[in-house]
Amino acid sequence: MKKRFIIPAAAMFLLAAGTMASAATVDELQRQLDELTGQVRTLQAEKAAPAADAAPGDGYLKKVWDKTRIGGYGELAYIFKKENGNGNGGNTFDPQRFVLYVNSDLADWITLNTELEWEHGGTDGGPDGGISVEQAFLDFKFTKAFNVKAGVMLVPLGALNLYHEPVNFNSTERPQLDRYLIPSTWQEMGIGIHGALGDKADYQLLATPGLDGTKFAAETGVREGRQNFGKDSNRNVAVTGRLEVRPVTNLYTNVSFYTANAAPSGTPTAYTTILAFDGKYRISDFELAGEYVQVIQDKPALLASDIGHRMSGYWVEAAYHLMPAALKKGKLAEADLIAFARYSEFDTQQGSIADPTRASGRYDRNYTTFGFSFKPVPTVAIKADYQLYDDHRRGGETALDNDKFQVSLGFVF
Repeated sequence: MKKRFIIPAAAMFLLAAGTMASAATVDELQRQLDELTGQVRTLQAEKAAPAADAAPGDGYLKKVWDKTRIGGYGELAYIFKKENGNGNGGNTFDPQRFVLYVNSDLADWITLNTELEWEHGGTDGGPDGGISVEQAFLDFKFTKAFNVKAGVMLVPLGALNLYHEPVNFNSTERPQLDRYLIPSTWQEMGIGIHGALGDKADYQLLATPGLDGTKFAAETGVREGRQNFGKDSNRNVAVTGRLEVRPVTNLYTNVSFYTANAAPSGTPTAYTTILAFDGKYRISDFELAGEYVQVIQDKPALLASDIGHRMSGYWVEAAYHLMPAALKKGKLAEADLIAFARYSEFDTQQGSIADPTRASGRYDRNYTTFGFSFKPVPTVAIKADYQLYDDHRRGGETALDNDKFQVSLGFVF
């Protein structure tokens, strides 16, 4: 392109020089100079134009790509359940989930966050398989202390609903408490604010649709109360708040709450309130973590006949990092080996229930889980654990769960 520009420009310069030498008047010289200037500008415009074979939009696509990030996580599991008369014993190979994140900066202060999940093999995985949108929201970043987000978001409640990636917990499965009293992974469509309160605290406050309390049950807690998008049985707004505090080095604590009417429209209100507290502390190679959750129903008889005024439970876990420093070399420079043990207990029939004949000690459950998590790199976790199940059922009643041995492969990218 440079040669094509230089040669015509030189030719016109020589031509102009000869013409100007023969010009008789100043006006003629000015006219010829104006003509020459116009021709030079035309050549400069041709030089600046894109090549004919350049694909239109290349610049825009590159701009979008540079501002977009792709990531995700996945979990694959082998589960062996010991037979105990409930018909759930046996072996299971389960592609539990694969999740894809796509996040993009639409402006320097607006970010689009999306999360798409394939569960249990997707639509080909049988009755438990499926594809769902876990997150799709816009985050408007104004200041460090005040920001707004709107769309499909994770409800910021409890220890694991926000931090549910497999490298964030040691066991092969999330604690049962975080499945039945906090129905992780729990997402809703709504709007909220969030921000940092100094360097040691963060907050979130969300308004979303509420749970459908007619789907609560002593066996599954509040888990089945999650409503599908586009449905809102009680036409009420739920409020969820969360405060994360890091008072000292290596100590993380979180307090969160949820409250909303859980009764259907056209019936008396029946509020459900969930309170949660969790924390984690590490001293050298030793970690201690725990969580407590309480669900309060003000009128359980209006929701389900077998749930109590309260559902509550807790788990505590001790873990030790075993990987010797001498082995952290080469490909294992970032490796970690964690041994852990966790005890969990929860009851969904605390307080009086509407139908006393449905009261049963089998809804007062406890789990003891112990095992190992090996991370060859921080983004991959190979886990193996054994879980002991027990409850307070009477003779002849069927157990709700089983002892089980599990192995899983989890990863994030």
